[in-house]
Amino acid sequence: MTLYRIRFELNSSLITPLKGDTIWGHIVWGIANHEGNKEVENFLEQEKSGSPALIVSSAFPAGMVCRPLPLPKEREGNLSKEAYSKIKIDKKKKYVPASKYLEFDTPDKIDKKQTGEDQMKNVEIMHNRIDRITNTVLKTGLYSTEEKWSKASKWDIYILSSLDSDRIKQLVEWAFENGYGADASIGKGKITNIEKPEKVKTTIKNNTYMALGPFVGSDSIENLRADIFVRFGKLGGAFASGLSPHKKPVVLYDEGAVFECDTSIEYTGRLLEKMHGTEEFNICQSGFAPVIPVVIDEELP
Repeated sequence: MTLYRIRFELNSSLITPLKGDTIWGHIVWGIANHEGNKEVENFLEQEKSGSPALIVSSAFPAGMVCRPLPLPKEREGNLSKEAYSKIKIDKKKKYVPASKYLEFDTPDKIDKKQTGEDQMKNVEIMHNRIDRITNTVLKTGLYSTEEKWSKASKWDIYILSSLDSDRIKQLVEWAFENGYGADASIGKGKITNIEKPEKVKTTIKNNTYMALGPFVGSDSIENLRADIFVRFGKLGGAFASGLSPHKKPVVLYDEGAVFECDTSIEYTGRLLEKMHGTEEFNICQSGFAPVIPVVIDEELP
């Protein structure tokens, strides 16, 4: 399998974070919309095998990847104001330059002032409640939603795949052609200018790995250090109107997770099956992510 990087532009705010498992789901719906259910079944059969065709990372600001979760350390004595301030700054770091672990044909020029902080800003948007009978605004009924606005216009995703680059670009274009995530129908998650996949090489040889997207655990990994979150997934596409929208919840390790593995690996996790109560369809969920070898040289304050 080959690791590729694809760059695109984000031209709107988001409701749904750009996580690898959600992006993978959009790719599957793209296949369904353009090639039909038979091709989806063929694709999923290979994803279930020991040699999946396509594994997707979360998205990162152009030229960056997620910061590996640092080693914890014990604090000693009282901290000075300067030391405490440094701890707060370090905790905000979410990304590191991709060139630290990866090699590209065309190296990125990263601003030396880049701090690695989160490039998404959460903004609260107020809305009126509408009376659907009279089609008028209710006098009391304001509510708010949270949107994510990006400070960076260009973003990267990494795809580990046995498919050729033209096919990968096509699948990503299909995935984002109608927008990404919640409220795509009203302009959220507008993604454009998807570039041709670029081959990526790892530059470190080590048995310590970092995951580039959410994943489920595996018996083959050891000394796992990770943040976790619960994915309360929902159905999309044609399923959204005919079935209960809620998938079964699943606990996922987040990108930036670090672990050790005795054997050389390119991804971790597996495809999760039967993620919905219906017996008619085998609803699947991505539980795997590309991994890259890393050297941990930072400690968690």
